[in-house]
Amino acid sequence: MVLNNIYMIPHGDELIDIPDEDSRKLSNALKELTENDSSDVLVILSPHGVNLSKNIAVVNTEYFKADTQLKNTYLDFKVQNERKLTEDIIKSTRDTTEELRFITYSGDISVFPLDFGSSIPLSFFKQRNIVLIGQSRINDRGRLINFGKSLYNTVQAYNKKVSIIISADQAHTHSDKGPYGYSQNAEKYENTVKHCFETGSFEALYKIEQEIIDTGKPDSFWNLMVMYGILQASGRKMRLDYHYVEIYFGMMLAHSI
Repeated sequence: MVLNNIYMIPHGDELIDIPDEDSRKLSNALKELTENDSSDVLVILSPHGVNLSKNIAVVNTEYFKADTQLKNTYLDFKVQNERKLTEDIIKSTRDTTEELRFITYSGDISVFPLDFGSSIPLSFFKQRNIVLIGQSRINDRGRLINFGKSLYNTVQAYNKKVSIIISADQAHTHSDKGPYGYSQNAEKYENTVKHCFETGSFEALYKIEQEIIDTGKPDSFWNLMVMYGILQASGRKMRLDYHYVEIYFGMMLAHSI
């Protein structure tokens, strides 16, 4: 089989609670994309799950459970691990990943809780088996890119259609009304990411100054480096579908073409 789709999906609760017109437009654009997704399995990389300092966590429990309370909505669903693919990824990326188990390896109590960075994007898809991967803030950008390449190769060799979701919000310091204060580097970071999607080259993001990351405070720069590796290995391009700043943080939706 081949890699079906690559998505970059934000995870602000505004996607579901819809407080304004921008969130409505982004949510509608996301629904249009996901309702046509024909993959058998979803691989999701979330910045708000398990974060290890030196490796990337791949969660290997039998089930995953969403228990996410939003302002106006409660997400409550349970999905099964696509265990064969999970273990293929662990075996093929041992230099970068670490297997994570919870309570027990199998059975009804082998359930790992889904973070909101996973449950919100997944709630837009029809239910199917998933693979759950965390984010590590590894400083070696080349290592993250190489992991993306290995992830693509493993998915490409799998016997089912697989889509990959990069769960990502952008800079979090666009306004002093937010919890992280204001930095002019938020706009610099946001514009760099947007430019990369518009031009099809992510080299500018790969080379971006660390200070811009530190002060712009994106939650998912590291997973975007993984995405860069996936794009390099697959030859795919990404299309930016919608972008706006929700008070203090940026939300972008994009998919592969």
